[in-house]
Amino acid sequence: MKIEFNVKGRPPRKSGAKSCWASDEANYVLEFRLKALEAKKNLELSEPVMEPVKLTLEIYSPNITDRSNSQTYLGDLDTFVAGVCESLQPADFQVTPNIIFKDHEDVHPSLPLILKDDAQVVEVIAKKIPDDHEHYSLIIETIEY
Repeated sequence: MKIEFNVKGRPPRKSGAKSCWASDEANYVLEFRLKALEAKKNLELSEPVMEPVKLTLEIYSPNITDRSNSQTYLGDLDTFVAGVCESLQPADFQVTPNIIFKDHEDVHPSLPLILKDDAQVVEVIAKKIPDDHEHYSLIIETIEY
């Protein structure tokens, strides 16, 4: 099984113990989950994936390495991988989600959209690629052991 989708802008970012669901990152999580839901519906998947998965994340942006320009620097790759993993599963029950999810019951933080638990992620390929337009693609593939 393979789920693929593309999103304009950058992926959600997770930094430290700060949850993507309640922070300024919530807008990125919402956009991510809306695109993930669309991909899930296109494949006619009604349940979250239960098997181990491999993630392939490609992030495109004009400035992928120059930290000295804080206005255009994309960010560190590991924070995006963590944000994507967190956004694929339901939010922790102790997190109070951002109000923007109120009108989006189909992607609400309480729902396991693609994964029941990001512990299912057993392999990750992630890269930042120079491009004039900021966007990203994600492929989620089940892995047989």
